[in-house]
Order: sequence, then structure tokens, then C-alpha cells
Amino acid sequence: MKRFFLYAVAITALCSSCETEDEVFATETNKQSNTLHQAKGVKANDYQTYQSILNSFAYNNQQTHQENLLLFEQHVNRQMLNYVPQETYKYEIIDIEQLLVLQQVDADYIEKLVYTKQIKEAIYAIIGNRFNSDMVELITNESERNLIETLFTLDNNGNDDDLWNRNKTIAFAYGAQYSFTQAVLYAGAIELSVK
Repeated sequence: MKRFFLYAVAITALCSSCETEDEVFATETNKQSNTLHQAKGVKANDYQTYQSILNSFAYNNQQTHQENLLLFEQHVNRQMLNYVPQETYKYEIIDIEQLLVLQQVDADYIEKLVYTKQIKEAIYAIIGNRFNSDMVELITNESERNLIETLFTLDNNGNDDDLWNRNKTIAFAYGAQYSFTQAVLYAGAIELSVK
């Protein structure tokens, strides 16, 4: 009987320690996964991040476009918490007056953007359908290269409306001058305008 009791205590202790280790392992794995996800969010394709955020927003046809824009703004800011460290997060808004300008821009607006001449030329080439992959190789700055790759993908994945794609691309470039959140907000708002 004493032996049976000792076995029961040993098995219980063993099971308890296994559960604790499993819980610690699960917690550590979850933290590693979140860290990896955040690291990938920083290094990952910005276009995929943009699409993920945009596709996870449900446009409500029962509400006005302005109400949907406000909901979209809130949605983007919530989603950005998955991609940026919480300590550096700051809520960003859509300036409606700026959005109205971006919805009506033409290619000349690119000159107002705060980018190097090389980047502006690449943006012109993208919206003029003259951009090729060899042009990316000439861009040595990694963040500028990432921006141009994102703009190229963004411009080529649309509804075949060149005006709409151009405005969306310029809106993304405009917002990216300030932050990735601003880029998503303005380009996404342009996309929402056709819903």
C-alpha cells in the first residue's frame, strides 16, 4: 500500500512538472512566434501587409462612406499593433482634405513628394507602365527599394483602371513619407472610394 502511494505521488509529481514545462514551452513558443511575426512584419513584403489589413476590413454598405472611412481608420490603427512595437505605436488619422487632393492628383503631384530624384523617376515609371525590374537594382537604399517594389506591386494589382491605380499608388507614396500607417490609410481610403 505504501509502495502504491509512493508511485501515485511520483506519477502526480511527474505529471505536474510536465504540465508546467509544457505550459512554459507553449508560452515561450508563442512569444517566439509573436516576435518572429513582428520581425517578419518589419522585413516582410509591405504589399502583403497592406493587402492583409485592407482585406480584413469589412465595408458596411448600410453606413455612409464617411462612416466607413472612420471605421477603416480605426481598423488600420488596431491592425498596426500587430506590426509595430507597442511602445512606438501612435494613432494616426486620415486628413480628409488631403485625401480629397489625393483622389484627384495627376502625375505632376509626384514632384511635391519628399523623395530623391531617382525615386521620383521610378514612381513616374511605375504609373506610366514603363517600370521594369532592372530599375530596382539601381536603388541602393533598402527602404527606398522596398517602397518602389511595393508601389510597383500595388500599381499592377488593381481593377485595370489606370487612373484609380495611379491615385492609389501616389497616395501610398504620399503616406509612406510619414509612416507605413499613413501609406496604408491613404491608399486604402482610395481603394474604399470605389466600393
